[in-house]
Amino acid sequence: MTTARIKFIGPNLLPGVEFGRDRQRLPWICLHVVLVLAFLGAGCTQSPKIVKAVESKAIETPAMPAVKPAVSAGEEIEASSYYYYTRSELYKRTGEFDKSIDELLKAVKIDPESSFLMKELIALYLHKKDTTKALETAQDLVAIDPEDTDSLFILAKLKQMLNQISEATDIYQKILQLNPDQENAYLPLGQIYMDADNMDEAFNLYTNMVKHVPDSYAAHFFLGRIHIIRNNPEYAEKEFLKTIKLHPELLEPRFELINIYQTPETKDSIPRIIKLYNEILEIDENNIQAGLELPLFYHYHGEEDKASDMLAAIGKKNMEDPSFIRFASRELLGNKRFNDAAIVFTGMLKGAPEDSTLEFLAGVSYDSLKLTRKAIHHFLKVKPDSEYYKKSIVHIAFSYNENEQTEKAIGFLEVKHRELPEDMDIITYLAAFYEGEEAYEKSINLLNEGINLYPDAVDLFFRLGVVQDKFGQKQACIQSMKRAIELDPDNANALNYLGYTYADLGENLDVAKSLILKALSLKPDDGFITDSLGWVYYKKAQFAEAVSVLEKAVQLTQGDPVIIEHLGDAYQKDNRLEKALEAYKKARSKSKTAMPDLDAKIRNMEEQLNGPR
Repeated sequence: MTTARIKFIGPNLLPGVEFGRDRQRLPWICLHVVLVLAFLGAGCTQSPKIVKAVESKAIETPAMPAVKPAVSAGEEIEASSYYYYTRSELYKRTGEFDKSIDELLKAVKIDPESSFLMKELIALYLHKKDTTKALETAQDLVAIDPEDTDSLFILAKLKQMLNQISEATDIYQKILQLNPDQENAYLPLGQIYMDADNMDEAFNLYTNMVKHVPDSYAAHFFLGRIHIIRNNPEYAEKEFLKTIKLHPELLEPRFELINIYQTPETKDSIPRIIKLYNEILEIDENNIQAGLELPLFYHYHGEEDKASDMLAAIGKKNMEDPSFIRFASRELLGNKRFNDAAIVFTGMLKGAPEDSTLEFLAGVSYDSLKLTRKAIHHFLKVKPDSEYYKKSIVHIAFSYNENEQTEKAIGFLEVKHRELPEDMDIITYLAAFYEGEEAYEKSINLLNEGINLYPDAVDLFFRLGVVQDKFGQKQACIQSMKRAIELDPDNANALNYLGYTYADLGENLDVAKSLILKALSLKPDDGFITDSLGWVYYKKAQFAEAVSVLEKAVQLTQGDPVIIEHLGDAYQKDNRLEKALEAYKKARSKSKTAMPDLDAKIRNMEEQLNGPR
């Protein structure tokens, strides 16, 4: 039996709709038969109704693989592109995308000029992130009809996605030559021009778009943006107003108009700004940006009651939907708008007075403004069950400390430690405050207390080693650092500290070098670890190598005075006395604390170079 090939354009077929170059017809019922048979995996004989529906033209009826269709003796039914497309869809629905692609390729082989199948294949390749094959298929698609603008658009988008901007530009331009009314080609081409700061081309493009697509709000919007960039706010205002007229529900042009009216703000612009914010909130009552900026605008323009009412209402709403507070934190604290943050978070607290997150954020806002008493007031209201409770404790302690109330900070942490004796963060911070006050024995005892509770806490062993070093307990320091490294062999700080300690003691120098080199492999651009390596070379009397490494360390740390002094020591041992003196003086100028040993080195070096005074 001879079968007729049906040109495939996709599943959205309607009875009597023409398709394909040969303009054959396929009734909708045929697709349903294909789908049913594919699901059931059964063969079937041709239906007289289907034959009649396609005007007596024979149609192939597909069957699933490994199931031989029921046919008359001596007849075979050929699988069609519909069959493979259907199998591809079934595999796609079950997430088997490689198999889906394989089936679709079979469909394309049968029907190589089906643009629908090609587009489906491109979509699958993109889902698999195989942009190379997607691009190859798109080029094949365009080859079918080089002037089909939809196919050209797919190719241009792929070129743009692959950063082949010049080729994408040429294709978009060709699309608009073929069809100046194709709106979707203007926008990505305009974006290419604007990204390249080619505002003249972008302006001409969007102006042309207005002529050919007069009801395009996008064209007016981007013309407005270009006028803003060109510092033509009056022309920009007109374009944004046209955008709103064409699409009254759009928010973006309203925000653009608000920015125009605020720069500079005039008495006449104030009611316009308020009107625009209210329009935005009428269109989208949950718009976070307008909900944040309008109460601030009210506050700064003498309408504190309206601001307070709005923020209190937002505070109540925040208990159900915390998205506002996340946005406000990012927008205000993230952009260092600390005064605005204090207004917003304290205003929201009027509607949600028990909200610990708001108390914490208000505290952070005042802390950033150096208003310590107000900050502590809010931090103290954070409840113990809040995720911010411990952070609030730390903030309070540091606030006291920064205001030269270190004893008060320590006393506060001691109280919290008694309340929460097993809290490792409080143990760590209290130990650090003891260390800062040179109460090394207290710090060591507290850190050991923490280690008894958390015997695998690397950070506690590291801090213990540091404090033991400061307390003159070098061997204890070495054992603590070894334990930290046992627990975390890739702890660069512990590797470096132990290596430097060996170097400073002048012992185990090969081990020290090995430890520091491993630390450098983990943090290759760390200037302090680089300094440790230089110091090992110095202790090994390899002074030229020491100079080379220490010069790099000085560069990486942007001139740490201790490292510059080390470099001076290496210059001196390498018999480069003038360079040594220069390094010592530079170290002295950068140091903010007294360095009597360094002063003595400068005097001795000057005597060596110039003789005794």
